[in-house]
Amino acid sequence: MKIEQTSITKLKLTDLKGLDPVTVFIEDHEPGKGEITFKCYGKSWSYYWGGMGAGAVIPFFLSCNDDYLANCLWDHSRQQYEFDGDGLEKIIKKTLLARRREGFIEKTFARDMFDVSGWEDYMPRHTYDEWRCPMFVDEDEFKEFVEDRLCDIEIPERLVGDYCYLLRIIGAIKEAMMELQQPIAA
Repeated sequence: MKIEQTSITKLKLTDLKGLDPVTVFIEDHEPGKGEITFKCYGKSWSYYWGGMGAGAVIPFFLSCNDDYLANCLWDHSRQQYEFDGDGLEKIIKKTLLARRREGFIEKTFARDMFDVSGWEDYMPRHTYDEWRCPMFVDEDEFKEFVEDRLCDIEIPERLVGDYCYLLRIIGAIKEAMMELQQPIAA
């Protein structure tokens, strides 16, 4: 058995705005190779870089884009995006207003459609599905509106909360690393 003792930098970040304490472990294996592991509120993330140029983990981590780092650290078996119901409602309402101003839809239909909430209940679940008409909306006018305007819209998505949480943690770690790299004032 071969046993090797290595040096690891441990950072403990506390009093973070909107985050629980974060513990960070940084290990430089050799120039250009290293890893980072951090944990926050019972969750942990870890990544090994085998090709960082000739540098160490901290300067490399600071030089990277937050999205790149999050993509490295994210568990890709989990969804990164989710349906954005608020975004879909905004698109539909904007489309309704434009079509109403142009005179292509009637006032009552526009009002009935504007009052619909929970559009995820009416949107297609799959590419082969159709939009479902809300109960109190005229079905013929709805079908015409869908064929004219909604059939080609891209259903909006947003990042899941855990991914946004990871981005905030990465930001806090970068801030701490930058402070570590500042020369200490005498």
